[in-house]
Amino acid sequence: MHTTDPVRPSDLRDVTVVVRLRRQPADALDACFGSLQAQSIGQDRMEVVPVGDEPSLVNRLTGRARGGRRPSPVREWSVSRAAGRYVIFLDGSDRLAVDALERLVSAADADEADVVVGAAEGPSPDPAPARLFRESQAHADLWSSRLYWSLTADKLFRTELLRRRALDFPYTGSTGDEMAFTASALVAADSISVVAGPPCLVNGARPVVDVPVADRPALADRLMRHAESLAPEGARRDHLLSRHLERELADATGAVLSAPLSDDERERVSQEARKVLDSHLTDGALALLPRPLAVQFALLSAGRFAEARTMAAYRADKEKAAPRKTVENGRVFTTLPFFRDPGPALPDDLFDITDRMTVTQELGSVGWNGSILLLEGHAFFEQLSTRDRATKVVLRERGSGAEERFSVTARRDEELFNAKGKPRAMGRFSSRVNFRQTSSGWPVPPGIWDLYLSVSFEGVTQEVRLGHRRSEKVDVTGRAPVRIAPSPRSAEHELFATLFWTEDGDLSVDVSERVPPAAGH
Repeated sequence: MHTTDPVRPSDLRDVTVVVRLRRQPADALDACFGSLQAQSIGQDRMEVVPVGDEPSLVNRLTGRARGGRRPSPVREWSVSRAAGRYVIFLDGSDRLAVDALERLVSAADADEADVVVGAAEGPSPDPAPARLFRESQAHADLWSSRLYWSLTADKLFRTELLRRRALDFPYTGSTGDEMAFTASALVAADSISVVAGPPCLVNGARPVVDVPVADRPALADRLMRHAESLAPEGARRDHLLSRHLERELADATGAVLSAPLSDDERERVSQEARKVLDSHLTDGALALLPRPLAVQFALLSAGRFAEARTMAAYRADKEKAAPRKTVENGRVFTTLPFFRDPGPALPDDLFDITDRMTVTQELGSVGWNGSILLLEGHAFFEQLSTRDRATKVVLRERGSGAEERFSVTARRDEELFNAKGKPRAMGRFSSRVNFRQTSSGWPVPPGIWDLYLSVSFEGVTQEVRLGHRRSEKVDVTGRAPVRIAPSPRSAEHELFATLFWTEDGDLSVDVSERVPPAAGH
């Protein structure tokens, strides 16, 4: 049982930094505590608590921990004893940037965040995806991002959240405990912020915890059971499970299938992994996984261990060529090993990547020529060629769903490439959207009309909103109404169209019926 010292008002601080000591080299510990002493937030606004298994080391470093109440050297420390409004957990090999705590606390206060995730660099045991830190986010969405993919506790947590949820940081060193703690806090948080820019944290080399191959399926099982306790069945649980399938169980099965084990041992551990999949693998979680891993898991679930081993070797091969794509009836399939192999007879859906096709697009220019809206830009699939183009501009009325489609003219551009440098020469387009005469012969009627691009190549089609990705040359300030046609309903009225940009930066047109201005106005 933890004993709780009383916290007096004069003891309160902005942040408590808990440093876990685990036989780190002396120079690493010196760098860690030196970075804490240099914090721009000021020593009077923080407290530092060294925690570890070696009393002599804790005692020595406790003398360097300043701010708040003098911390006691303890092996275990409870969040109930934190003097800070926020708490962050570091390893003794980590270092903080000089302004790290100031930036993290400022973000937490400004955004009213329960958890703040700062950009980091160095060999993290569970790194966050780099794209998460392209820009700071006041309110990051746990369920549509990969925030949950980083379950290290080197984040800023609101102390009140941890106390309210009875979450205490585990100091046992048991593998998986830190991830379970962080997972619980992330899911419980009402708001999560991301601080991008210069790294807040530099991860040092942590002691390696080597989990025996035979025990890895059990670790994955434990973490997935914990994830299932955090979210009900459905998309959110699938999101959490997909992370543990992609990280822990992928690591476990890859090791099982490739490690130099005896045939009996490999069979036994493969059966354990199969049981984990049978217990936790949902169709929703499977759909979120990279296709090669999904195929490997499907083979394991079917008891096809030899084929699963082949798939694990394929995944591990860094020199393999990119798989070909097969396009049939508007669907795209990746021709991975065992695609339409009559042996395992895996379903085509497992290889379907249609929904993973990504469109690169940009609106290059927009303007009126009388009642015709002229559009130019480019749009193509990153993963497909620009053959068999059937792209259209779609004009859709926001309330009724009524729509009009307009052809585009391809503009060959030999300097147009995808992100990997492959040519997409026929991806440039221009279009004339005639507001005066639609397919019915009448003008576009009054309403809010949103513009979309139905991008179509090689028989594959995906619709994207038009406008939020645009050239700097596009004028987003002009809102002058344009007369497009006499009103079909009243000889005294005319139809006017006004371009505008939504809050998300997309292009829309407001068509209204009004009395035309008097001559000379």
